[in-house]
Amino acid sequence: MSRERFSLNDLEARTPLWMRVRGHMEQRLAELRAQNDTPLDDRKTAELRGRIAMLKELLAADKPLNTED
Repeated sequence: MSRERFSLNDLEARTPLWMRVRGHMEQRLAELRAQNDTPLDDRKTAELRGRIAMLKELLAADKPLNTED
């Protein structure tokens, strides 16, 4: 089952709110990546990787949709 990726239009992607949210998510992504670079058990590593993947998916909302997907 394929689902459509969430995306912003050009106007939405340039709003001050999106810029602020994007900055927050990028900072959080860096924090999670740093945590993931430390020794963790398998469960915690999987949890962090899932959170990282979700942030990356949301951060891609201002990128053009890939028509090949």
